[in-house]
Amino acid sequence: MKSFYACGLAVLVLSSVCFAQEMPGLSVGVSAPDFVGSDFRGKNIQLSDYYKKGPVILIFYRGSWCPYCNTQLQKLQSHLNEFKQYQASLIAVSVDKIGPTAKMIEGHDLEFDIVSDPAGDILEKYGLVFTVPEDFVKKYKDEYLIDLQAASGRSDGVIAIPATYIIDTSGKIVFAYANKDYKIRTSPEEILAQLQKLK
Repeated sequence: MKSFYACGLAVLVLSSVCFAQEMPGLSVGVSAPDFVGSDFRGKNIQLSDYYKKGPVILIFYRGSWCPYCNTQLQKLQSHLNEFKQYQASLIAVSVDKIGPTAKMIEGHDLEFDIVSDPAGDILEKYGLVFTVPEDFVKKYKDEYLIDLQAASGRSDGVIAIPATYIIDTSGKIVFAYANKDYKIRTSPEEILAQLQKLK
């Protein structure tokens, strides 16, 4: 019986290890790559300028065309004042061009910084590049009227793997979650719990 439980425990441990290895993007404990990006007003945003003042919640989302992303960003907006109680800043990044980003911000009254990264440079630094297969790009456009190329200006179907990072004032990643299953996102409550740990 003991060997049965031990075997079961080993399977659980191995499964956890495999999951950790399979998670895309950067891991807890590494330094967050610095970057400079433009918001929809053309203002330059440098990551290190933000985390020197307090923790940074860094969100990667697929695009303004994605209903799951829109829901997530609206939920984050509703908790913005709570994040600020921990002196935390919120920055979101996608490959959307400035135009679609501005339309989304204005449509949902978002008050945090959103960076347009059509070149995908920031995505590459964080290991969050996902290429939508060509047949799906076509399906999105024909069946759902979602034009990925119009949103980002890219013809290769590259978008971000949804991810959440929390970066402390030393520039170190203290929380990391990324998932190719775009339906699974970090909740504002989970983020607040992590910020509480930093106090």
